[in-house]
Amino acid sequence: MRAFLLALAVGLTAALTAAPAAAQDYEQLLAAGNAMRWQSQNPWKVNLALGVGVTGTYQYSRDDQIVVLPLVDAEWRETFFFSTQRGIGYNWIRNDRTLAGPRITFDWGRDPGDDDAIGNTEDIDPAAELGYFWLRYAGPWRFNADIKYGLGGHGGIRGALGFARGNKLSANSSLFLGVETHYASKKYNFAYFGAGDHGFNDITPYLSLVREMRNGGYVAVDGRVSVVFGPAEKSDLTTTYGHSASLLVGRRF
Repeated sequence: MRAFLLALAVGLTAALTAAPAAAQDYEQLLAAGNAMRWQSQNPWKVNLALGVGVTGTYQYSRDDQIVVLPLVDAEWRETFFFSTQRGIGYNWIRNDRTLAGPRITFDWGRDPGDDDAIGNTEDIDPAAELGYFWLRYAGPWRFNADIKYGLGGHGGIRGALGFARGNKLSANSSLFLGVETHYASKKYNFAYFGAGDHGFNDITPYLSLVREMRNGGYVAVDGRVSVVFGPAEKSDLTTTYGHSASLLVGRRF
């Protein structure tokens, strides 16, 4: 337990000192670290990783930045979880096929100083988000959905729908191919893009590769390309294609 608490403290320090990427990007950039569902005999399941990512200076931006990616993911008896990727939540529904429940995530907001292209926009304050997630496993397929409401900051609603297929490349390597689409309310789109309507803003195919090592160690890489459309595409602040990539080295306990 002492080792777990120390690792948690180190991970939290890294998370709080890391340069904030776009709110949506952190969840995606760290996703490969939680791509594989795994079992543990301990009451606590702990997943610790550190990595590096390349992502936009803001959501759908033209310019990139390099960000530090600390993953601290702790789950108690498959019920309550704390995670720099998943947020803080409760697995209200939990069985071999389905995980679902409420969670609290965090939106980093946006500073006009992050990029010259948004220098004339309003500052968006960081804020917590209250939401609900759903995961469904069906053989090699995984389906996901979530919705989040900003308790400040953008003050809007955003959500995601997606699916992926996992394939074993070898005894220790797995490849995940998937696609997601992201929805945002009028209030969210106006705050981030100056857009005056709600709707789906992108379609994002992605690829995640996970290589398992000894004693619970792993290396994971992830790459995504977002085809921007809908309200976000009409904004002068966005590019046609967003993209991100990440590399994580971690261990599960």
